[in-house]
Amino acid sequence: MKLSYKNKLKLIKLLRGCWSFFATPLTIVILSHSFKVHRTYRMRWNKRIGLGFRFWRNTRQIKSGTSWRAHLLMAMKLLEMSPEVEGDVIECGCWKGGATVNLSIICAIVGRKLKVYDSFEGLPPPTEGDPIAEKTFSKGFIPGIFGGSLDEVRGNVERFGELSNCSFHPGWFEYSLPQHEGQIAMMFLDVDFYSSLHDCLINLWPHLADGGIVFLDEYTNLPYCAVFYSEKYWQKYFSCAPPGLIGVGTGVQLGKIYWDPDVRQDPRQIHSPESVAFCIKGTQALWDFYPDEAAKGDRAPTSERG
Repeated sequence: MKLSYKNKLKLIKLLRGCWSFFATPLTIVILSHSFKVHRTYRMRWNKRIGLGFRFWRNTRQIKSGTSWRAHLLMAMKLLEMSPEVEGDVIECGCWKGGATVNLSIICAIVGRKLKVYDSFEGLPPPTEGDPIAEKTFSKGFIPGIFGGSLDEVRGNVERFGELSNCSFHPGWFEYSLPQHEGQIAMMFLDVDFYSSLHDCLINLWPHLADGGIVFLDEYTNLPYCAVFYSEKYWQKYFSCAPPGLIGVGTGVQLGKIYWDPDVRQDPRQIHSPESVAFCIKGTQALWDFYPDEAAKGDRAPTSERG
């Protein structure tokens, strides 16, 4: 019997749901396993497994644009980070607070503050030259798209997370982020537009501790991620080499089956990538091999190039 297109989509959705449900326990066990978790936090493996299940339950209660798998990876990186690395955790772009809830939980465990930056009004007006913004608005802008009110987000965190260690900073990034104070240990950027990513990097990267981590949701968009490899950008704004980005294209492997960035946007695919990408301050993604120049003696020492 030949299935209609509508029934095929239902079957694919069912298969994805079954795979996700039955793979969840093993995924949590694997992702929460690490020999690098700092002893200070007293988070043995059984506690980390419990944390993973709590993250999973929360994202079933709150509409989230990112996966509990990504939230668990961020939690593990915070657990592996030494308490001697000072700094807060920053979230830019929270929508309904799905990631905020889970980040608030891990921040309470490791004793760090969570600072949430969002307009709480949805996506900002387009900036000229921003390809994602222009594409979004060319299809018809709906005021408040991807927006959650401050009261809604606070309510979700109060109900499912740890509100006491959170602070909320409403406003467009170009106005709110320059007011940021204090060192940053980790930040999670889910901001969609090029201009928003630029605002985050310009205003927050200087506050990021050495060894601090930046997580990014837009990992399938190669031109968007290219900024983390742009020698011009990092030399112009930070006078350093680009840091690179781990997971570009398909994201860090977190227990989902996928192999092509395009499958994320195609409802006909059984593949369902739910991941994240990240970089670490202090790393360098700088190509440094030019054998023709070295042969001629024209190659400058590495220290002089960045």
